[in-house]
Amino acid sequence: MPQLTIDHDGADNDSTAATRRRSIALRLDGKAWLRVEPEAFAELGVSTGDEIDVPRRAEVEATLARVRARLFVVRSLAMKAQSTAEIVKKLAARDVPAEIALEAIDRVRGYGYLDDEALADQLARGMRGRGYGRRRAEQKLRERGLRGDCADAALDAAYGEQDEAALAREALGRRSVAEDADRRRALAFLARRGFSSGAAWAAIRRAVDEG
Repeated sequence: MPQLTIDHDGADNDSTAATRRRSIALRLDGKAWLRVEPEAFAELGVSTGDEIDVPRRAEVEATLARVRARLFVVRSLAMKAQSTAEIVKKLAARDVPAEIALEAIDRVRGYGYLDDEALADQLARGMRGRGYGRRRAEQKLRERGLRGDCADAALDAAYGEQDEAALAREALGRRSVAEDADRRRALAFLARRGFSSGAAWAAIRRAVDEG
C-alpha cells in the first residue's frame, strides 16, 4: 500500500514574504500526489507514514476539494460583498461540483459572511441615497442576483415611505425645465434614473412651478 510523505516548501525559520511557505507537497511512495495550501492541510487529517489505499485517497481528495471551495468563498467575500447567486456563478466557473459548492456556501453563510438580505438592504439604500428611483434600484438588485422576497423587502424599506414624485424632483436638481425641449430631456433623464413617467412629470411640473 502506498506510503505518504509530506514535504513543506520554504524555510520554516524565515517569515519573509519571499520565502514563506506557500504549499505542502503530498507524495505517495515518493511520487507527486497533491500540493496543498497550508491553511487547508490540517483538515485533511493525514500524517507522514500513513498508508493510503484507494478509498482513503478518494476521501482526502474530496475533503481537499471541499476545503478549497470554502476558502475560495471566504476570500472572495473578504474582497467584496456578494450575493449567493454571484458566489454560485463563480464556483460554477471554477468547475466546482454543485454539491460541494452548496456545502461551501452553507458553511460560509453560517459564519455570517454571506447575507443576501443585508446586501439587498445596503444596495437599495445606496441607490436611494444616490437619487435613483425604485425601478432602477430593482434592476440593480436583479443584476446582483437578488430577487423575490429578499429584494422586495429591501426596496420597501428604502422606498416604501417615500413620495416618488418628491424623490424625482430631488434627483432633477437644478436642471432647466423652461422649454419643451428641456422638459423632454428632463423626462428622459428621470426615466433613466428609474422613475415612473407619472412621478417624472409631477417632478417636472413642480420644477416649473418653482421656476
